[in-house]
Amino acid sequence: MCLAISLLVGLAGGCGDSADSSDPAPSTPLARALAEIGGGGENASLGVSWADRDLVAESGFGAELIPAALAPNADTVVEAAARLRERFGFDPLAAERYVAVGGSYAFGLRLDGVDGRGLARALIAAGGRARDAGRLELIEIGDWAVVPEPLLSSGVNGLGAFDAFGPDLAVLAISDRARAALLGDGGRLLDEPTYAAAADCLGDVVAARMIPDKQLLSVEVGVELVAVGVRPGGEVLCVLGGTPERAAAVATALETSLAPSARDPATGERFRGSIAGVAVSSETYDGVEVVRAELTPAPGSGPGFLFGTVARGSLVALINGAEESFPRSGG
Repeated sequence: MCLAISLLVGLAGGCGDSADSSDPAPSTPLARALAEIGGGGENASLGVSWADRDLVAESGFGAELIPAALAPNADTVVEAAARLRERFGFDPLAAERYVAVGGSYAFGLRLDGVDGRGLARALIAAGGRARDAGRLELIEIGDWAVVPEPLLSSGVNGLGAFDAFGPDLAVLAISDRARAALLGDGGRLLDEPTYAAAADCLGDVVAARMIPDKQLLSVEVGVELVAVGVRPGGEVLCVLGGTPERAAAVATALETSLAPSARDPATGERFRGSIAGVAVSSETYDGVEVVRAELTPAPGSGPGFLFGTVARGSLVALINGAEESFPRSGG
């Protein structure tokens, strides 16, 4: 089945032939990041958020897009950058790439291209237990989800009990399992069909977030994974998994719920200030049903509209196309 719907005059909703198991693995920057993350295997269900600093800058977006893309907990590390840099010589804004894993909030954050050894020394001085693991130093300080004082007093939430540091990498995690996934232990996420399909659907984004179905609002919406991303010139929403019938229903719902005249289910405000048009298409990637909505931003609107729908809890209603009770503001 291949459905293409264009809601903006002149905007083509591209849609290719249904793919099969011969589909090549995606090779975008996002896909390469997924290839370095573990936590895969049968029934893998791990949220991922990602941003590439240089790609964000080259696209003309501000650095504020990076914490907007990252799941809660991980975003506070970037927002606390000035204090972390001043106190420990650890500058999250100097990272080349940000990858967080978790669900509705981050269980761990990996920063590539940043020297974390100054922070490591502070954590050891605060009681952290260190051990060598090749080129990395692994530090444990406190139990699951404990935030050590050097990080807590700097404004970081949730992360830091299980960490890894090297001259060009830092991992702050809530558990040893999250740390291991960020260091690539376990099956690669990119080897899982749903995650490969998500990376293929998102394409050349510069920041993205993937959320398993039941972690959107602690409810199941009849799919496996939802992914959102920002790309030069627009934003992309991908709804992955479920039956062909469910995919068709989602495509029909998004045609209406993301129209510029539609309203945000959480705020009641119309989308015309954020969305100029949307093209919805469906295909199958390696046996995974994929519904893709490509949004054209309204003139003058900034990036991160879809990240906002996740934060506000609007995304489930948009996917379901259900009329919600909301304040009728923003005529």
